[in-house]
Amino acid sequence: MAPEVDAVRTVLDALERVRIFPLPSSVLIPGGHLPLHVFEPRYRKLVADALAGDQVIGIALLEPGWESEYEKSPPVRPIMGVGIIRAADRMVDGRFNIVVEGVVRARILEELPAETPYRLVRAEHVPDRIPPEKEAEIQSQAQLLRRLAVDLAAALPDASGRAFAQACIREKNPGRLADLAGAAVLIDARERQEFLEETDVSRRLRMASDALAQTLLHVVGGGIPG
Repeated sequence: MAPEVDAVRTVLDALERVRIFPLPSSVLIPGGHLPLHVFEPRYRKLVADALAGDQVIGIALLEPGWESEYEKSPPVRPIMGVGIIRAADRMVDGRFNIVVEGVVRARILEELPAETPYRLVRAEHVPDRIPPEKEAEIQSQAQLLRRLAVDLAAALPDASGRAFAQACIREKNPGRLADLAGAAVLIDARERQEFLEETDVSRRLRMASDALAQTLLHVVGGGIPG
């Protein structure tokens, strides 16, 4: 896997002309990993082109009512996750199983003319917002989130949560910490999109902590949600 700084630079460089994969119920959060089964010819071409180039794709959530326009260019949410294909398995019939790692949030600025069967857009990076007056509060929120991650790992019946808790402990950037947790425990696509669109790190930490606490309650109560 390429170093994080290389991944960020690669994605930022690609935003002037980035391939997008519009989906009805999948949201890519920075720091998370999204497995996809790619079977439509136009998106097989997208993946093949990405793998032959910078490996960058954007995952855009389709707006409600997309069904009637799916074969054309139905509207998508303006904020999307952009990432890098980290694993790809091409089947004999041309389908792909891929895993995309989320790298940045991006805002779609315009759709570009394309000779490809898939869509291309120009986008801009959407940075985190950390108001100076909230810095102390954010550090406290980050510590709470780490404690919840450790508690969840301890409550799980096997070692499945240990790596997640260790990753949360190691992550010192509060925005990336929130994303790491949100990507892991948020399941509903609309909730994931709301989380993706939130640039205020304090609010995002709170959303991630609430989701972690809810997951912990389900585990302690005898069942994992989802």
